Amino acid sequence: MKKILVKNGEVVFADSVQRTDLLIQDGKIAQFGSIQIYDQLVNAQGLYVLPALLDIHYHGLFIFPSPERIEKDLKRMQEMLLKRGISGFLAIFPAMEISRLRECLSALKSGLGKAQAPCARCLGVHLEGPFLNQDAKGAQPESAIIDFDPDSKDMLALLDEGKDLVRIMTFAPEQKYAKQLVRLLVERKIIPSLGHSQASYEQAIEFYELGAIGITHLFNAMSGVHHRQPGLALAGLVDKRFYREVIVDGYHLHPGLVRLIWENSPREKFILVSDFVGDEEPMDEKPPMLNPKTLAGSRLRLIKAVKNLIKFTSATLPQAINCASLYPAKILGENNLGRIELQAEANLLLADEDLNLKAIIFQGMVIEN
Repeated sequence: MKKILVKNGEVVFADSVQRTDLLIQDGKIAQFGSIQIYDQLVNAQGLYVLPALLDIHYHGLFIFPSPERIEKDLKRMQEMLLKRGISGFLAIFPAMEISRLRECLSALKSGLGKAQAPCARCLGVHLEGPFLNQDAKGAQPESAIIDFDPDSKDMLALLDEGKDLVRIMTFAPEQKYAKQLVRLLVERKIIPSLGHSQASYEQAIEFYELGAIGITHLFNAMSGVHHRQPGLALAGLVDKRFYREVIVDGYHLHPGLVRLIWENSPREKFILVSDFVGDEEPMDEKPPMLNPKTLAGSRLRLIKAVKNLIKFTSATLPQAINCASLYPAKILGENNLGRIELQAEANLLLADEDLNLKAIIFQGMVIEN
């Protein structure tokens, strides 16, 4: 492949911003500094050069998934997400009947083999259910929420069939057989994440010890903070071992609460997610509502979440970008994504000082935005 020189950019590394040039070769970052030999020049003209983003909680067109439409919807999502600066994502499947969920996973697996670059890579699936608490269902369909049954052949088949595709599963730890579920997830290298739950603080800590290392959209659709009976939200706030998804759109969480979470989180455990639902166009930043008191996902673009995090907290640009690139990549074990370093995949964004995207470089291809 040709050598691409990205020149005169403010490169956003994990811990600093530096004016330097970088060379892309064979779709990877090959060199920094003074470079004389190249085939194509991209003059960044002082723009930020950022790592492309990763979203581990994206519904998109799968808010009401249909096996018959999975391939078509996946293709559109992949095309649109890349234009929004997302190089990789986990597709969310909501709670649904087990047999239908298995059909959707099978259809998605088929669709993944037909993706044509350039497009965002679907890195797998995040199952948000169906083993949730109906009292914390949020916008999840109540009729689809069920208890895990370790004797159910269909449920075990779901976990077995999904082990190479499902990366994360959100569940409520207060369910009767939740301990058996988390053991099965860990055995299949599926990350257990706590959410849509009325769990106590003590239950949350117990399940971390069993392998549930994540908390799904912290503070949303879960037991909150009570001074005598603290719930899952407090566990996610004060126990620094959990990674915590955070929706920073100004609607799901008050900016003051975002600041509190930020100040109490190890940087690598604060994960920006969009929880985006619907098509990317037309765009309305206000989230859809299931009823006057219940949000039904968001219309948040992940680059806007980065901007909001900087606005609401003391986060620097590298710190905020890491929360939407490097840190989710680390959780998924994607060691060549979400970073600007030698031999990392050359998935880059060129953006102005307000983080408006001007161009995208994806696996060695330059895409004007």
